[in-house]
Amino acid sequence: MATREAALKLAFPERKVRSPWAMAFRQLRRNRVAMASAIFIIILVLVAIFAKYVAPYPYDKASLRDYYALPGRKYLAGADFMGRDILSRTIYGTRVSLSVAMVAATVSLVVGITYGLISGYFGGRIDQIMMSIVDFLYGLPALIVVILMQVYFKALARRGAATGLVGLLINANKAMGGLLFIFIAMGLLNWITMARITRGQVLSYKEKEFIEAAHMVGASTPRIIFRHLLPNVLGPCIVQQTLSIPGYILTEAFLSFIGLGVDPPTPSWGIMIQEGYQGLRSYPHVILTPSIALTLTVLAFNFLGDGLRDALDPRLYE
Repeated sequence: MATREAALKLAFPERKVRSPWAMAFRQLRRNRVAMASAIFIIILVLVAIFAKYVAPYPYDKASLRDYYALPGRKYLAGADFMGRDILSRTIYGTRVSLSVAMVAATVSLVVGITYGLISGYFGGRIDQIMMSIVDFLYGLPALIVVILMQVYFKALARRGAATGLVGLLINANKAMGGLLFIFIAMGLLNWITMARITRGQVLSYKEKEFIEAAHMVGASTPRIIFRHLLPNVLGPCIVQQTLSIPGYILTEAFLSFIGLGVDPPTPSWGIMIQEGYQGLRSYPHVILTPSIALTLTVLAFNFLGDGLRDALDPRLYE
């Protein structure tokens, strides 16, 4: 009998049951470009966290003697028009770009998924009303709205003395170097696409057998939404949000470039490019380092998003 069982085990070996997330990670590891991008992003995060110890100089330390100093032993990437170390400012600028990207992505993910889950699950008139709001907001030009909000926020900040909630926001924004108003402006409309994607996923899943079985055994509505529907819609939403992060980074750089981003002397890659592009012919090194950092960061998130999209596609599993 034991011999027969051993023979059956050899003929039909037991397969290890892997969770969908474990299979996705296994698939992701095979994508070398995506893994290299993930490692690069992790390094960026560590550089942003420990910028105080990594940067050779404080980001606001100026030396007029080193006006537009060329790259050398003292300044590895050169100095700007105020004699500030470009490499140090680029390192500190990583904090701004990653903070905007992560906060905007988190707000979009949480608000969009919650909104889409409720709209898609309940359906009917609730779905019609909620999607009508989304359609109205979708018709607004997002970048124009963000610019107008930043102009309004900047005007409030310049006005100065304010009390109540407005005064609290202005003081918090000053303490954060102008980042708070960017968070508010970018988080206002970026969740709309996520809500649509989540609603579409919920509409396709809520008629499936496992949801009907959950209804039959008496599962509550919150349990069905967050235990059964949410894990199934989370994968595509994460992929979409990862692919949206480069857009958030570029939007912040654009706002800083036109003077509606963070407040100087807080370093931002957009501000550094704006300050150096006018002297591009004479001093190209001024915008070289922040431009390379911006380009590599955007490409890394794009490659990681493509890798996650492939990894979360069950049709590609072996």
